[in-house]
Amino acid sequence: MIRNLLLLLALALPCGAIDQRPNVLLVTVDTFRPDHLGYYGYPHPTSPHLDSLASEGVFFKQAFTSSGWTSPGLISILSGLYAPTHGVDIRSQELDPDVTTLPEAFRAAGYSAPDIFFLTDIPNFGNLGFEPYAGRDRYMHDGDQILFKWLAEEAPRHQPFFLYYHYRELHLPYDPKPVYESMFMPPDYGHGFSLTGLYRKFMAGEKIAAVKKNVMLVRGAADFGSGDQPWVEALYDGQIRQLDEEFFAPLRQTLKELGLDRNTLVVISADHGEELLDHDLVGHVSTFKEGRLFDEVIRIPLLFWYPGVLPAGRVVEEPVQCIDLMPTLMELIGQPTPLGAQGASLVPLLMDQPGWKERPIYCETSGGGYTADDEQYHQRVAAVRTERWKLLHYTPADEFALYDLAADPHETEDVLADHPVVADSLRTLLNQWFLYTQRRPYHQAPALAAPTSVASGPPQILFPVDGDTLNYQGDGYSIQLRWTGDPQAEYVIEYQVGKGAYHLEGQITEKGTTPSYGPFQETFWNSLSLYNPWRFRIHAQGQPAQASEWTTFYLGSTHPEVSLSVAGGLWLGWRSLQAGAEQGVLLVKGLGLGLVDLYLWVAQAPPAELSAYVLLLAIVAALAWPRLLRFGVERSRAWGQALLYIAFVYSTIPLMPQVWGTLVDHTQGAVRYLGIAVVVGLGIALVLKVRPDPTGRRWQTYTALLAVGLAYAYMLNRFALFPAERLHLVEYGLVGYLLHRALSLDLPATKAYIVALLLSALVGTGDELIQWISPERVFEVKDVQLNIVSGGLGLLVVRLTLHRSNNHSEDESSRPG
Repeated sequence: MIRNLLLLLALALPCGAIDQRPNVLLVTVDTFRPDHLGYYGYPHPTSPHLDSLASEGVFFKQAFTSSGWTSPGLISILSGLYAPTHGVDIRSQELDPDVTTLPEAFRAAGYSAPDIFFLTDIPNFGNLGFEPYAGRDRYMHDGDQILFKWLAEEAPRHQPFFLYYHYRELHLPYDPKPVYESMFMPPDYGHGFSLTGLYRKFMAGEKIAAVKKNVMLVRGAADFGSGDQPWVEALYDGQIRQLDEEFFAPLRQTLKELGLDRNTLVVISADHGEELLDHDLVGHVSTFKEGRLFDEVIRIPLLFWYPGVLPAGRVVEEPVQCIDLMPTLMELIGQPTPLGAQGASLVPLLMDQPGWKERPIYCETSGGGYTADDEQYHQRVAAVRTERWKLLHYTPADEFALYDLAADPHETEDVLADHPVVADSLRTLLNQWFLYTQRRPYHQAPALAAPTSVASGPPQILFPVDGDTLNYQGDGYSIQLRWTGDPQAEYVIEYQVGKGAYHLEGQITEKGTTPSYGPFQETFWNSLSLYNPWRFRIHAQGQPAQASEWTTFYLGSTHPEVSLSVAGGLWLGWRSLQAGAEQGVLLVKGLGLGLVDLYLWVAQAPPAELSAYVLLLAIVAALAWPRLLRFGVERSRAWGQALLYIAFVYSTIPLMPQVWGTLVDHTQGAVRYLGIAVVVGLGIALVLKVRPDPTGRRWQTYTALLAVGLAYAYMLNRFALFPAERLHLVEYGLVGYLLHRALSLDLPATKAYIVALLLSALVGTGDELIQWISPERVFEVKDVQLNIVSGGLGLLVVRLTLHRSNNHSEDESSRPG
């Protein structure tokens, strides 16, 4: 230990003729869970090269981030500040320029600190203090090669360097190369020519495709069940192994070949962890748009590697936090910690010396991370964590949850009511932390006055043109916006991008009229394409009334289309039939269990109550029926059925999430195919009603039905990730049919169809408006569109089958006998 301490002190001495201070390489990995690494005890071989580094270095088993998503976590590492203090905890926030960052502290100590960080172009990562690197734009498109290029070509031998690199490819979507995926995929989802494995993989195909494609996986985006966790973890593990083989292995080799392994301290950590269905979701705060601070999201790896100086194979059990990195690195190079930093040096723990004072872990996150909407901007989840207890505080609801980590390490049971004294003690700690982490009054430069005039009239956007699709152009490709105006003025870009879970809106400020964004790595470009369409407009700073017209453009994905051979298609069709049979059995059994649940629920009502309701309905019917007879029996029956069905649809709105969740459990996920089964079953029944046409035009009917069938197939596939919405095709198709049947008693055929479509559209819009004001439900324009399309398709089917069949029957009955 004495030898190591002397070596450490020697490296921190002021430089003489030759600077002996160590280089520092800090690598963070996006969404990196430590419990899936071999040296943390994970049973699968995900990280052999990292395990080797750990055996030669010091790693911390209980390291935690400061938040639940990228920006605040990384800014905490680079500033030594908790998330509430640095304030970069929602989209488009920027670090105060007067905060001393880690790059600035290293540069002040005589280190080179080049910018090879691909996110410094966005506001959340402004003011970090890196020095410009001329090769950044040239190498950024090569992914990790920018790090290796800098080490090989630019590392100054006469000056120590601080090099920071953030590896992104572990982030959603989880799509490892096949060789790595096959290492961990369970046998039930096997590769090669295993028919059983291919069959099971095909059955989970929609969900696997969603995880392999989507950056966002909000609640309900896919019907995950407990049985999905093995393959989700397998995809994630495959990406870790890919990271280990294709990044850490060549990194170590590069350091060795350049002789940098002898004088470079390597630190490996992460911005945050990742949830893998531990609590029913996949991803983290920004990707599932919920504020969560469970351990799988806030626990991160932390590894120090410096052979010959740091003790090899040392494991530190004490809990530490990412804000401790700045004080630690400053002490290791013999520099004072910048004023205001909130972490503590880990050197006592690294060197196994006294002096470390254990403290609780504190974290805070916004409601939706980088993708937060207006409401989530004001939501916060804060946590205080000790060795045994974790208290969570949710605002603005002002609700708390308490977990006993010793008895319940997976945080499944809130024990707040059972331990009020513990909860009060932790509340006190959290309140003290809230006061401690308030934003600091840094010196602010005076704001520049907004120009009174920039140009005559609003700016005109020159590129991209409205409606453009921008395709990836390969190496070095960037997007450069262009608009008219003063090239020295400041402009505000208002943006609205994406739909549904991918929707973001806000504004950023740029100087000049030709800001450039990029270059982009291909995988990052494809992730951005998921946020289509991109919509923006421009106005001069301080002149929002003089804004340009909105311009919409799209990013084209580079993913190739997948095609099947004829033989492959036949084989897949056969497997689909077999899979459909198995899922059909599960579906029937599950629906049967659902009916049993319904019976038990009804049976809970006292018999006297049920009898009273039945009697009340009978009295109402007896009173109403004579009045309804004035409209005619057929008309009353038709309108009564239509209105009762619409009332039933509306009455199920608040119950549907609970009902659907119960059916997911009962059917083991097969309920996702209920919409398909109902649509296909009704389709077959209706086609059979098309009777032989004596005019010989039956083929025209079948051709039209084929077109409608293709439309239904498209809609079923379009809502593959939202299977509950497939039922709208039947639900509102039936609304259209019942309304048309009632209307056709008094209106000509064409008018009956038009009015029925309009009324079904109103009913569908009303459905979504009810969801808008209902708790736990969400209004979405796409659902209004789906309801209207479903009603229209239902009316087309009526026209082509039932109406034609009825006309043909009338023709037959009118013939002379």
